[in-house]
This record gives sequence, C-alpha cells and structure tokens, in this order.
Amino acid sequence: MIRRLVLSNFRNYKKAEISFNSQNIVFTGRNGQGKTNLLEAVFFLSVLRSFRSSKTSDLKKLGKNSFYIGAEIQKNKWTEFLEVKYGEGKRRKLNIDNSPVLKASEFINQIRAVIFSPEDINIVTSNSGLRRRFIDMLISVIDPFYLNALRDYSVALKNRNALLREINADLQSMNAYETIMAENCFKIITERQKYTDILIKEVNKLLSDLSNENVFNIRYRVEIKNISKDFIKNKFETERARDFKRGFTGFGPQTDEFELYFGNKLMRSFASTGQCRLISLCLKMAKLNILCEKNSSDLENVLVLVDDVTGELDKVMRDMFFKIISRAGQAFFTFTEKPDFDFFENCEYYNISDGVINKIEA
Repeated sequence: MIRRLVLSNFRNYKKAEISFNSQNIVFTGRNGQGKTNLLEAVFFLSVLRSFRSSKTSDLKKLGKNSFYIGAEIQKNKWTEFLEVKYGEGKRRKLNIDNSPVLKASEFINQIRAVIFSPEDINIVTSNSGLRRRFIDMLISVIDPFYLNALRDYSVALKNRNALLREINADLQSMNAYETIMAENCFKIITERQKYTDILIKEVNKLLSDLSNENVFNIRYRVEIKNISKDFIKNKFETERARDFKRGFTGFGPQTDEFELYFGNKLMRSFASTGQCRLISLCLKMAKLNILCEKNSSDLENVLVLVDDVTGELDKVMRDMFFKIISRAGQAFFTFTEKPDFDFFENCEYYNISDGVINKIEA
C-alpha cells in the first residue's frame, strides 16, 4: 500500500509530493492535466516499465535530462521507501531505504500493479507485439526472474542481429549469443505456455458468471515445438544461413503469437467492438485474480490502477469489476468528474490541474 508518492521531472510534474491515507484514491480533472501520469508513476515502480511507452526516456519532463520517482509503501507493520532515478546516458539507479539495489529482480517485487485503461482493447485488436507484451508483463509481475530472462534474451538477440549484418561476422561471438538466447528462450516459452493456460481458465470463469458459457480461448503459436535448450540452440545454428540473408533472427519469442478466440472465431478478424472490450477487460480482471492468488499472503501490496474505464460498463459488469478489484490492497482511479457510484463514497479525492495536485476535502 502506497502511503506517499514523490515525483521530480516526471512527465508534466516538475515537483510533486502526495500522501495517501485510504485504500481507494480518486484523481479528478480535465483531460491532459496529469491524472494518468500519476498512475504511470505507480506502475513504473512495479515493473520498471511504462504501460504507455516502450521508451523510458519518454517519461522525462520536456527539456529535462532525468526523472525521479519515490514511494513510501506500507508492508505489514513496517514501511519501505522505494526510489527510481533515471538520468543522462539512460543510467538507472534503484534504492530501497537508501540502499542501492543492483538487480531489477530484487526491486520489482515490492509492489504489484495492474492497470485498466481504455487502450486495453488494443490487446485484442492490434498487433501481436501488444499481446506478447501483455503476457510478458503478467508473468514479470509474478516472477521477477522472468523479466531477467526477457532482458538477457533481448540483449543477446540485438547483438546476434548486429553480427548478421556484418560481412565477416565473428562466429565465436555468435555462438556465445546463441547459447544465452537458447537458455532464456526455454524459460520464456515454458512460462508463456503455463500462464496462457491459466489465463484461459480465469477468463472463462469470469464469462461464466456473466453468460454461463466458456467461449474464450488462446492459441499460443510458437515455432519451436520441441521445448529443450539443446534443440533451441541447434535451431539457431541451423538457421544462421537463412538469417544472414535476411539480416535478422527469424524465429524465437519475439515472433510468437497469441491468437485470441471468442466462440471459435479469431477475435481480431471477426469479433465485434463490444466483444473485444469485454474480453480485454476480462483479461485484465483475470490478471488481477491470478496476481491475488499468487500473493494471497501479501494482498496489501497488490495495486489496481483504473484510468477512466468504469463509465462505459453496464451495471452487471461494473458490479463484477468493483467486486474483483476490491481484492487488491489499494486502488487508484482517474475521472474527469467526481463519480457518483456507491463504491466511491469513502474514497480520498484529489483534483489535478496542469500538474498541480490539490486534495479535495470531504
């Protein structure tokens, strides 16, 4: 549970400090004032990634070379202070209670956040990269070492691709990169398969409560069928000639696809907008349920971030949504105006105007 949030040169915030004393926090204000930026800061502390941009440098205030996020979190009977400092040269410093943290995997498991936003529909309707990102971020929040595997694979992949574009490539270096890729590829594929099956079951549970039907499915399309490190390593070697011709690595986790089906129909081709919105919301609620189950003894630091999505829900879906997010230790909401649902009667309210935060007294 976050007790205090401190920002410096983050998005449109030059300096900001805000204290929280409630389980449910509501930020109100016109569009473009910085409400979502606050959710983004909390989310970044969770997995050291933004839910809006793949470039961390985008989070800096315009004209600035660095940004800072700090948060005091309540953990049972004690508190910890988390800090992220991102500076020039893309250098990142992590601290917990003023002590440096060298490994991201030792930092990102302090709080676990799930974001609900209007853009979630793109998980269903847009390119495969967004579905891979959704699955990867789900697993990363639960298993910080999975994020290490993604990072190590990506670095080795980038270096292998660079060698593929050289006239006289160093094959010894390429072999070393392929060894790293094979080891991490094995973990990535195995975990993706595991959590794909879990997601299918969780989404269908939610749909059953709405329509008594199990109609959702995910088909994880992966080129590597024989899941073993030796097989994967050998495939990288046998694919070298073809990869040299095209100048990049043609297979691996970066090409995997997650095909979403609703009523046995491929959603991105045949589903209605309403069905796509339903499934995208169910995917996020399923993620929260999975996270709560995995952290049942530490729900206090499971956080929900809701970016103005409840207004478009009907009463049945809205009631289900509020019931599920109530499992989390703390929830942050954004609205253009103060909501009138019963759920928000005892919330803490703040108004945001051009990066200035003011508490609204009851």
